[in-house]
Amino acid sequence: MNNKMEKEMRIPVSLCDSTGHLDVPGFFTIFMDMASEHATDINIGMDNLGEKGLIWLAVKSKIIFHHRPETFSTVTAATWPAQPARIRADRLYTMTQNGRLIAEGKNEWAIFHPESGKLVKFDTIYPQDFQHCEETVCCEPYAKLKGDFTDAQEIYRYKVASGDLDTSRHMNNVEYVKVMFNAFSSRQLARMDIASMDIAYKNQCFEGEELSVRIKDAENGFEIGIIKEDGSAGAVALVKVK
Repeated sequence: MNNKMEKEMRIPVSLCDSTGHLDVPGFFTIFMDMASEHATDINIGMDNLGEKGLIWLAVKSKIIFHHRPETFSTVTAATWPAQPARIRADRLYTMTQNGRLIAEGKNEWAIFHPESGKLVKFDTIYPQDFQHCEETVCCEPYAKLKGDFTDAQEIYRYKVASGDLDTSRHMNNVEYVKVMFNAFSSRQLARMDIASMDIAYKNQCFEGEELSVRIKDAENGFEIGIIKEDGSAGAVALVKVK
């Protein structure tokens, strides 16, 4: 059983922005797709959990961007799960190009039982013979993000569409990132030299919900939140620039 997945790929045009480089949501997309595939390969994928009435629940993510690759350039992406704690675990990621690290990341996951509303212990799900990779990347701690954007400026509104949903019928993790970055013009995005992004998923968002995207200043960057109609946060992020 392979405890690490590694793939060489060309950067597709569908994940690039107007500058001809992989955009920030594109990094999240590639890493999420690889995580889902690798989880299936080691028998803890969505289908495996679904048979037990369970789902994966994303808690938070962090990516550090050293360089954004150009459209159609070749990169090598890798992912592997870290040794889990009792009910939460990190999955780690890297992207390299010509032997140079261009991005590193991690996200924290939990296993959720919707019927009971409880989290499930990892040792009841993981294959007993699985040997975790000891490699560590993205060693900076996750940012501590709060959901209060009461006094923050609204810059965008969005209604959750059918194409935003995953198989659990709530908004897909990467769609939150896409909505956040769609709040900016192409000129604004072209001027951003993003160093890192933390995102914390606070509450599920569902088809038809009206969302408010709000922004406030932070040290070396900004905080951006997706706020639901009841005032609670769907997701909040800290974006740092170089």
